[in-house]
Amino acid sequence: MDQTEAAVAAVPPPVPMAAPVVPVDLTVVKKRLGGGGDMAVHDSSGSLAFRVTAADVGGRGRALLDASGSTLVNVRSSEGVWQAFRGISSEQKDIIFLAKVVSASSKRKEVHVLVPPRSSFEDPKPSYMLIGNPFQRACTVINGNSIVAQANLPYKLNKPIYSRRKFRVTIYPGNDNILIMAMIMTFLAQK
Repeated sequence: MDQTEAAVAAVPPPVPMAAPVVPVDLTVVKKRLGGGGDMAVHDSSGSLAFRVTAADVGGRGRALLDASGSTLVNVRSSEGVWQAFRGISSEQKDIIFLAKVVSASSKRKEVHVLVPPRSSFEDPKPSYMLIGNPFQRACTVINGNSIVAQANLPYKLNKPIYSRRKFRVTIYPGNDNILIMAMIMTFLAQK
């Protein structure tokens, strides 16, 4: 064995990095009262993580931007189905998910989300289900039998009135933060 083989044999293999085991808490603040709907999303340290604005690419829709202002996801409505696309694209190959309201009442709304390669809402098991009340900013994101994220108003003891301009989102470990935020943005935007 020469010196290079001995040096290579002495280097330990890389240690695999574990996925984060701590839930991600985000605070969402609606910028304007009324119908504007622009929102800022801050992480637990108070830094801007995402922004939600009206989509620039025509028609009805919303865009999820990163802290620097680059479009991560744009979401549009077409014939009762919301389509989410990567970046500013509107091509079918860039679809991230499709969402459709399957049940709605004054106190509860259920949205089924399909992530490609699924292409039909007739599938008995959607990729994700969002169940909650958009008026109360309450939403539970379910994948199979497990809860992957929750959104709700930040309650404080002894406070009789709660602002709906500010709510929190908790994303549990092992989930895509951008995908979850885009789904919650869609849940709140759907009429």
